[in-house]
Amino acid sequence: MTTLYSADDLRALLPHRHPFVMLDRLEVTEPGKSGIGYKNISIADPVFAGHFPQQAIYPGVLLIEAAGHTCGIVHTAAEAEGESRIGFLAGVRKFSFKKVVVPGDVVTIQVRKRTALGDLFEYECKLLVDGGIVAEGSVAVAMQA
Repeated sequence: MTTLYSADDLRALLPHRHPFVMLDRLEVTEPGKSGIGYKNISIADPVFAGHFPQQAIYPGVLLIEAAGHTCGIVHTAAEAEGESRIGFLAGVRKFSFKKVVVPGDVVTIQVRKRTALGDLFEYECKLLVDGGIVAEGSVAVAMQA
């Protein structure tokens, strides 16, 4: 059963605040295993004031952060009620960027858990715009004790 999280739900779950809330919506398809995050790219985002002001390109590092947020919430969705912990980005492996992401794009972030070792979880991530892959790689999330 898919669980949907709105922007307000995500703000309640994430310790981040503006401008580092990287997701607009999220679907957990299998708690602790897989999900899909959505990031709307807007020219109003403050990052565009300084990141290639002559040609607005969304930074790859922020795409990785959005993937990390997606993985963290997918993972914590499997935890028992009242037991929710915060996940921290612990590693990024083999992330590659295929196309630039620009204002007007909606980035779909598909994540699936690959492996787990104690409180460290690695997720495979595919980021798509209009069905085409714009970036992919893996993200490790460490859960706070």
